[in-house]
Amino acid sequence: MLKKILLFCVALGLVGILGVYLIIQSVRSGLPQLITVKDYQPLLVSQVYDRNNKKIGEFFRERRTLVPYEKIPKNLVNAFLAAEDDQFFSHKGINPQAIFRAALANLRAGRSVQGGSTITQQVAKTLLLSSEKTLTRKLRDILLAIEMEKNLSKEDILFLYLNQIYFGQGAYGVEQAAQTYYRKPVSKLTLSEMAILAGLPQAPSRYSPVSNPLRAKERQIYVLRRMADVGYVSKEESEAAIKEPVKVYVRENYEEYAPFYLETVRQLLVNQLGEDMVLDKGLKIYTSLDLTKQMAAQDSVKEGLKSLDKRQGYRGPSKNLSDEDAIEEFLKENQKKLISDFTPERTILPDGKFADIVPVKSAQDEKLHPLLPPYIKLKDTVNGVVEKVDDALGLVYVKLPETRGVIDIETMTWARKPDSEARYDLAAIKKPSEALKKGDVILVKVVADQFNSNRLASKKKGLPTAAAPDLSKFIGLELDQEPLVEGALISFDQENQDVLAMVGGSNFAKSEFNRAIQAPRQTGSAFKAIVYASALEKGYTPATPIMDAPIVYEEGGAADDAEGQGDMKVWKPSNHSKSFGGDILFRNALVKSLNIPTVKIIEDVGVPWSMEYARRLGIYSPLNPDFTLALGSSSVTLYEMTKAFAEFGRLGKRLSPLLIHKVDDANGKNLLKTVSLDARFDKEIKAINDGFEERRKAFLEAMNDPAKVEEMKKKEGKNAKLDPSIFFQDADQLIRPSTAYVMTTLLKGVVEDAGGTGGRARAVGREVAGKTGSTNNYFDAWFIGYSPQISTGVWVGFDKEKSLGKGEVGGRSALPIWVDYMKAAHEGLPQMTFPVPDGIVFANIDSETGKLASASTKKIIRQAFVEGTEPTAASNKAEEATDFYKQDLSE
Repeated sequence: MLKKILLFCVALGLVGILGVYLIIQSVRSGLPQLITVKDYQPLLVSQVYDRNNKKIGEFFRERRTLVPYEKIPKNLVNAFLAAEDDQFFSHKGINPQAIFRAALANLRAGRSVQGGSTITQQVAKTLLLSSEKTLTRKLRDILLAIEMEKNLSKEDILFLYLNQIYFGQGAYGVEQAAQTYYRKPVSKLTLSEMAILAGLPQAPSRYSPVSNPLRAKERQIYVLRRMADVGYVSKEESEAAIKEPVKVYVRENYEEYAPFYLETVRQLLVNQLGEDMVLDKGLKIYTSLDLTKQMAAQDSVKEGLKSLDKRQGYRGPSKNLSDEDAIEEFLKENQKKLISDFTPERTILPDGKFADIVPVKSAQDEKLHPLLPPYIKLKDTVNGVVEKVDDALGLVYVKLPETRGVIDIETMTWARKPDSEARYDLAAIKKPSEALKKGDVILVKVVADQFNSNRLASKKKGLPTAAAPDLSKFIGLELDQEPLVEGALISFDQENQDVLAMVGGSNFAKSEFNRAIQAPRQTGSAFKAIVYASALEKGYTPATPIMDAPIVYEEGGAADDAEGQGDMKVWKPSNHSKSFGGDILFRNALVKSLNIPTVKIIEDVGVPWSMEYARRLGIYSPLNPDFTLALGSSSVTLYEMTKAFAEFGRLGKRLSPLLIHKVDDANGKNLLKTVSLDARFDKEIKAINDGFEERRKAFLEAMNDPAKVEEMKKKEGKNAKLDPSIFFQDADQLIRPSTAYVMTTLLKGVVEDAGGTGGRARAVGREVAGKTGSTNNYFDAWFIGYSPQISTGVWVGFDKEKSLGKGEVGGRSALPIWVDYMKAAHEGLPQMTFPVPDGIVFANIDSETGKLASASTKKIIRQAFVEGTEPTAASNKAEEATDFYKQDLSE
């Protein structure tokens, strides 16, 4: 009987051993293969640069930068060994003693308090296996660790470990962690900094030196003392490192640089290369962006929208504080935030607390800005509390952290209650108390390091005799508020076609919708430039006279049916001024942006031809096939309109805006050459371009048979498909250079002529051309213009259409943004004039009659003409406008 029992036990043992063997073999057969470090393909950060090789952003799923093992300091390696696996170089992948010790500790604690995994096991788990907590997964990482030890050297395993693990703050691997927390490479780290990094992998959030400095310090002390115990450093070195303050940094925010631009680049590359390649493979992406110009664009849009927003009225303070303690507490918290935002640096003291941030003013700042604390700069917008409103002097006293300021009534007359129906300049407040009272929490902009008021200085004799505070002890402030209105800007280099700057809205964090390229909006009068250009190809010249008189268009059935209800549609266009001027020159009608002459032009040349011309210039958005097209009733993107204007400045040459110069992989191998922003709209553009190209080739073939061309032109009339004005040997020549140049001179007139709607653009101080655009009810405001070097478009409006305010036309709302940006964008560039192509002649003409100027001419205009279209007869007398034509007879 005993013998049978023994045989049964032996058999059972053999079956058990066989079962375990089969289980192990089954698990082993499912293990991933990793033979050499060459098989290691980690997720890497793709880095984005501007055209001057300045880093502007990153794309990543895991922020990681690989560093070779030999470039990792020995002390950093030892710090990780001391913290995670001090027997790493002696075990074969697993450490039974550590596993038993951890199991015993966890059993005593009743929960998991200690791990027994070796570094090799951690690599197996993080690199090749899932993070699920099961016995099967544990067996898999033990077996894989043993296999890794057979195939990889200890140094190779450490290379994988130190480049793979997560350190918090979005940083993977020691190099990225060093850059994130210390803004230095691993080779420059101190022992105390290394120990903090070595303590992070166990629990990156819990031991974060940025958010939990006390726990980070405790973990650092543990690591340093373990290093001393194991013999990696002496006790003296360990204690010295513990006592050393450690400076850490908050991560850099690249979204501040060019968020809309970066997102456009990301989307385009994902479409062309795939998401995994863009986010995971460590690409080097070199773009066309000019960071200096981009920052100027963002500042210009921000300030322009703020100015417009103020003209709409003041929406009031954020709250009111009546209790003095509440005011002091508010100012204290405000100060903490300002100081925190002032510097990205944090210093961990030996006791584990952050050192108080004490911004230090430089000697120069102390001299130039004695009343400003170092964390508040000129042009900053900050929160303050109204401490006094003085209607007698027209002043508002505002308390800020560590300083006080004054707002002058003459800078806040805009602060009326919002009313889009009232003109801002006719609804100004007279006293500061109409908008503010004591205790109001308000936004203010710092405009001067010492308050000064010309208004008060010029009226000293009339001021009340009551003693006023010494205003020289206050900084100068202006009442401010965050704008609700949106805007967009896009800018191109006229020579190399680079997309220099792109602003898609006021705040990327609030809305990622890119209004520069995604938002079709009614263009208003900006579209007139395209209509006028199309007319130049149909016999019009800058001196062609057009009647500016009331007109009415009727469409539909009878005016009245049997019941007196008509279905006839009546459209009666009018000029913005509601007046009419009789005969007016073609050029002057565009300069003054008159509607009636424009409608008459498109009626004459034909809507299909103007649409065709717009398509040739790159407009792909749907267009209204009626006379309202001429007045900008169609919704088109800022991108399309700015390209079309840029092509006028390029003498009719196609503009293919370059977004990306090249893309290289992590090893420097080129993946992509130049990429145009047009690629994003390939679906919309390709069919149009292919159609034109097919017709261009047919036209060039037909050129060998002039009779055939004439026959087709007679057959098709004004809408001829084979038109010599839009087809050339060069496929990128879209319209005649001479036509484009004449249009440029007309758009220069919009800026330079008295009464031109773009007169404010003269402030750029360069030769520029452009056109304003405004829509009905002031829903949209545009200005698109260019110099010989840079073309730029600006749009302003609300996402949900509503009035920008009475009188908010393109010249008032959009043009100031354009001017501010173009001034900054041209800094350092030489003065240039627009190049004159062949086939252009100049003539001095009478601005009223369009004929050659004579002795009786009151105003002479130097105007360019396509050769052969210039006037040849002189005017004998000035033509007078008749009052008859200046009346709307239907009113």
